[in-house]
Amino acid sequence: MSEAVQQAQARTVAALSPMRVVIKGRCERVRRHENRVYTTVITPAADEYSRPSTIEVRSAQRFAEPGEMCQFSAVLGGYAGRSYDISDKSTGERRTVHPCTMTLDLVE
Repeated sequence: MSEAVQQAQARTVAALSPMRVVIKGRCERVRRHENRVYTTVITPAADEYSRPSTIEVRSAQRFAEPGEMCQFSAVLGGYAGRSYDISDKSTGERRTVHPCTMTLDLVE
């Protein structure tokens, strides 16, 4: 990797603060719920054999229209959901699952 590329990557990392991400993709749909706007974005696939990622971003105002390409910064967050018990079908062992949900909030 050339020195110029390494310097550019270092500047990009330095510009981002912890828990911040930059997302680029195509807006698929926009919905409103309880005074917030939720925008579904599909990102490009890593290669021709993998699927694109689909994410949903929460914001105060609409920032993209369906079909439009967009690039934005978001803050990564999340919360722990209600835990529940499951039993392993092959061993019968009971375990407690603690689900986590990730959220993305637009940097406005």
